[in-house]
Amino acid sequence: MSRPYALLRSGFPFHMTLGMRRITTNPMDIGFGQDGLIYVLTRGGLGTHVRVINWDDENLGTLGDGRWAWPSSLLVDSDDNLYVSDEAKHNVTVLDKDGEHLTEWGEHGSDPGQLDRPASLAFDGDGNIVVSDTQNHRIQTFTRDGEYISGFGEHGADDGQLNMPWGICIDETGAVYVADWRNDRVQKFTAAGEHLLTFGRSGSGAGEFNHPSAVAVDAHGDVYVSDWGNDRVQLFNSEGRFVEEIIGEANLSKSGLKYIQANPQVLRLRDMTELGRMKRLRAPLSLHVDDEFRLFICDFGSHRIQVYKKEAYELAENQIAPPLRNPIMLTT
Repeated sequence: MSRPYALLRSGFPFHMTLGMRRITTNPMDIGFGQDGLIYVLTRGGLGTHVRVINWDDENLGTLGDGRWAWPSSLLVDSDDNLYVSDEAKHNVTVLDKDGEHLTEWGEHGSDPGQLDRPASLAFDGDGNIVVSDTQNHRIQTFTRDGEYISGFGEHGADDGQLNMPWGICIDETGAVYVADWRNDRVQKFTAAGEHLLTFGRSGSGAGEFNHPSAVAVDAHGDVYVSDWGNDRVQLFNSEGRFVEEIIGEANLSKSGLKYIQANPQVLRLRDMTELGRMKRLRAPLSLHVDDEFRLFICDFGSHRIQVYKKEAYELAENQIAPPLRNPIMLTT
């Protein structure tokens, strides 16, 4: 799929909520399997495991209970095998869809192929696993069996340097996007590590970040960044220009509604609560966008997944005027 020349953006409305505190406690990451299964990696609180749910928000149990110390990221392959990074154990564990242990790989250190608090995982175009090696301030690529392939990055604040890289994603061209956590910015690299683009700086204004924790890119080339410390997600175009922010508009999920309706005391507390703040994102940690342009935000502090769906219309070059030097948006 080729990217459009331009977009007519209509909005990014709220779509649905998945999960609740007693099921998807502190969601770290989300992955999608076959047969409508949704895997949610949770950490701390009521359990550290992978919670299995579906599109009807039904609780289908857990996988990997007690296996991880401080898991960070989750990948799901076409066979529903689960790959989970563990910051504390400095490794990646692989389970099958039934939770059976297949393998694990990675060792603590700073040499090529070693890891120090690995955070985010992403598949590249060849099916290899790209890892944000956070405390080594670099990005490394491995086979699915853990054989080291390549890496790039060094500690610093200049373009191309990294300071605790956290979230990563790979676009359809193979470019690598990195949420440069401590530098409060996003960087884009070629697969070989050549620096292409930097955007963002510290702050709370439009296009600024307070510890960005995740990044995703859709088929239009739009870039989504989980701005963890500012309790929001920001949307940028392919050139790194700020477009809009999402602060949260969640309703109750099906599982949440069922739980609250069965508990009179919780019903009373809900009746006495200011509902506006209940809709908002709290420390959104990771995010993903699918081929239907649905955006899934792991709303860590509110123990749920907020889902939004993009409304945009693709434009050819002959359908839109050339770029303006001093654009001003007017409505009629």
